[in-house]
Amino acid sequence: MNIVLVENVSQKRQILATPNIRRLVIEMYSVFDKCQKGSSPDRCLDTATSCTFSRAYRSVLYNAAIAHSGTDFMTDFALWSLYEKLWFGRGDSSICADMVSWANETFTFSKEAMDTAADDLTPGKAPSEEFWRGVAITLLSSNFNDCIELLVLLGKNPELEAFIDVLSFFNPENLSDEALSDTVNEWKDLMRENLASGKYGNNENLKYLTKLLLGDDRYLQSVAPRVLQHWWHFLPFFVLVKNPFAGHAELMDLAVECRSWFVGEEEENAREKDVFWCLIAKDDNNFLQLISSNPWLAVHLVDLIQKSTLDPEFEVMRRMQMLDYASVLISHSPLWEIGFGYLIACGTEGLLRLESHIEGMHIEDDEMAEQLLEICESNRLEDSKSCVTNTMTIRYLKQNEWSAALSWALKTGSKKTIDWTVSRIVSSSSKDELAALRVLSSITNNSVLSLPSLTFLYSYQRFVKMMHSGDVLDCVQNLIPLIMMPDVPTQYYYDLFGYLITIIKGDGRTGIPFSKEILYELSTFLSTFTLDKSRTLNDSYMRKVKTLKKMVLLKLADSVAKGIGCT
Repeated sequence: MNIVLVENVSQKRQILATPNIRRLVIEMYSVFDKCQKGSSPDRCLDTATSCTFSRAYRSVLYNAAIAHSGTDFMTDFALWSLYEKLWFGRGDSSICADMVSWANETFTFSKEAMDTAADDLTPGKAPSEEFWRGVAITLLSSNFNDCIELLVLLGKNPELEAFIDVLSFFNPENLSDEALSDTVNEWKDLMRENLASGKYGNNENLKYLTKLLLGDDRYLQSVAPRVLQHWWHFLPFFVLVKNPFAGHAELMDLAVECRSWFVGEEEENAREKDVFWCLIAKDDNNFLQLISSNPWLAVHLVDLIQKSTLDPEFEVMRRMQMLDYASVLISHSPLWEIGFGYLIACGTEGLLRLESHIEGMHIEDDEMAEQLLEICESNRLEDSKSCVTNTMTIRYLKQNEWSAALSWALKTGSKKTIDWTVSRIVSSSSKDELAALRVLSSITNNSVLSLPSLTFLYSYQRFVKMMHSGDVLDCVQNLIPLIMMPDVPTQYYYDLFGYLITIIKGDGRTGIPFSKEILYELSTFLSTFTLDKSRTLNDSYMRKVKTLKKMVLLKLADSVAKGIGCT
C-alpha cells in the first residue's frame, strides 16, 4: 500500500505565506513600533499625533488594497479612514464635509466607473445607458470632480455647461465655515432655478441628476441601490442632500434611513452585525468584535484608540488581541521577530508568553540564535537566554564544532555549562583541534579565564603554538606551569610529559637553564602524581612518568652541584 503524507497547513499559515500579506504585516508593524516608541503609558496621544499615525496605518492598508485583487483590503482602508474622520479628527469641520472627504479619498470604485463610462463613449453617437450609469455612480459617491470629467467628454452645449456650473459651485469646505454656510442653500436654489427655467432643455438625464442633488426620495430610492454596492457608499451623498449640517445624532438617523433603502426588512439586532453601522453609532463593543477576525486592522486600530484615550476597557481589548496576533505570527510564519515585538509591548503577560515561545522554538541558525539572545538580554529573560545558549552549545558539540560550541557556552556565563563544555571538548577532540580553537584568542573576561577548565585550554593552546614556532625557552616557561596546573585532564599528561622529556634530553644542546625551585616543585608534583594515579594508569604511562621523574631528579642534583639559582 502506498501511503502519501499530506501536510495540513492552517488557513492562517497559508494567508501569512502570501507575499502581499507579509508585506502588509511588516509595514503595519513598522508604524506600530514608531507609535509605541512615541507614546507614553500614562499620557494620551494628542489629536495631531493620533491623526499622523492613523494616516500612516491607512496608507499601508491602501497600498495593500492596490496590490491585492480582492475588495477586502479596500473595505479595511475605507473603514479605518471613516474612523479617523469621525473619531480621531479635531472636530473642527462638519460631519458632512468629513463624509464627503472620506468618499473622495476611499471610493476607488468611482474612478473605475468613470474609466468604464469613458471607454464606452463612442464619438458621433449618443451616450449609452452605461455611460450615464457611470455618471450616476460618480455623483452618488460624492466624487463630483470625476462626474464633471465625464460630462466634459460629451462636448460643449448650454445644458451640460449649466449642470457642470452647478457641480462646480459646490465646495464641501464651505460646510465647516459658518460665514459660508448660506452658499449651500444658494447652491440648491440655483439647481431649482435651472429646472424651473428649462436650462437643461430636453436632456432628461441632467434633470434626473438634478433631482438626485435636490434629495428627491423617489429618485434616490430608484437609482442608488441599483448602482452602488453598499449603503455606506451612498451615505456621504445622502447626508449632503438631506442635512448637510447634521450633527452626530442626526447622522445616525440619516444612516438608519439610508441603510434601510439597501437592506430592506431585516431581523432584530441586524444592525449590530454591520461593522460600518457600529462605527457610525460608536457601538464600540460590537464594532471591535466585528473587526477582530481581521488582526492587522483590529490590533492596530484598538492600539491607537487606547493610546489616544487611555480607556481601561480598550487596554484589556488591546492586550488580548495583540497577544493572540503575536502568537499567530510566531507560530505560523517566519515573522517571529515581529510577533516578539508585539509581545514585548504587552508588559508582564507578554514577556511570560515570550519566554514560552522562545523555549519552544526551533532555532534555525546562528543568526536567529543571536537575535533571540539579544531579545533575551534586552528584556532580562535569563531562563530563555539559558535555553537558547544551551541549545546551540549542545548542537555544535554533537557536530564536533568545538569553537562554535565553546563560543555559545561562554555566552551562558554559567560556570557549570562552561566546565561541562570544556570537559566534553577536551575528552573528544584532538590536540590539533584544541590548538585551533579560535574563540580562546578573543577571551578578555578575567572572571571567565579564572575557571580551571578554561584556563587549561587557554594555556595548552598557547603552549602548542609556541612549540610549533620552535621557541624552546618559551615552551619550557609555559610547559611546566601547564603540567602542574590543577584539573588537567589525565589523558593530556602523557603528551605533556613526553614534551618535557624531549626538552630535558636536548638540554645539553639548547642550554636551557632550569632553576632548583622549579625542578624541586616538579619533582614533588611527579611524586604525588605517581601515588594518585598509579592504579588508573597503564604500564606505558607509568614508565613515562618514572622516566621523567628520574630525569628531573638528576637535573635537580646537577643544578644543586653547579649552584644554578632561580631564572
